[in-house]
Amino acid sequence: MEGIIFLWVAWGLWIYTTFIMEKNDKGRFLFSFYLLCLICLFPYRFSILSYEVHADYLFLALLAFIYMRRLGLRQKLYMLICILTIAMSYAGVGLVAIYDPVLMIIDPYVIAALLSMSLGFIFYSSINKMRNLFLSVISGTLTGEIFLSVTLHNIGFSKMIGDYLYMDTAAYMALMTITWKAVHSLNALMSSKLTSNKGEIKNI
Repeated sequence: MEGIIFLWVAWGLWIYTTFIMEKNDKGRFLFSFYLLCLICLFPYRFSILSYEVHADYLFLALLAFIYMRRLGLRQKLYMLICILTIAMSYAGVGLVAIYDPVLMIIDPYVIAALLSMSLGFIFYSSINKMRNLFLSVISGTLTGEIFLSVTLHNIGFSKMIGDYLYMDTAAYMALMTITWKAVHSLNALMSSKLTSNKGEIKNI
């Protein structure tokens, strides 16, 4: 079922942010609220001009604009380059999947997620810039959805902007970002333990 990956990931993250995340964490309420909004808006869609747009797509775009406003001018320009690069690659994968699906060895949306995250890592390789990484990747794929839908519309095809398959792609990207953060945290924990063990041996 299309969109089921997104629903499972969203529910899992909502349970974590609501019941497991520390209450003192500043982003706990906002993350829970955003995730709950995404889950509630999942069944809805709107018509804008001659295009159908998913409600979750509009909500993600709104969040992206809100967070981008907080960036400085230089950061915005740098992120704009990243967004356009990801958008063109995302739309390119979508077009190849439609015109020559034989080339897609695995699910094209998984390929799009992997490619988008890889480009995001190239622009934001530091773990300290993880929020900017995810923001640029989501914004890039949101823009890529517009590129892809407009292109298909011009040649006589119809595609909902931000459909259920796109939401699955967003869920894959969220899981990749969380995995990267978890691996980095585990590596830092192991490094600190090894350093403390070396210090204990030296003191003997």
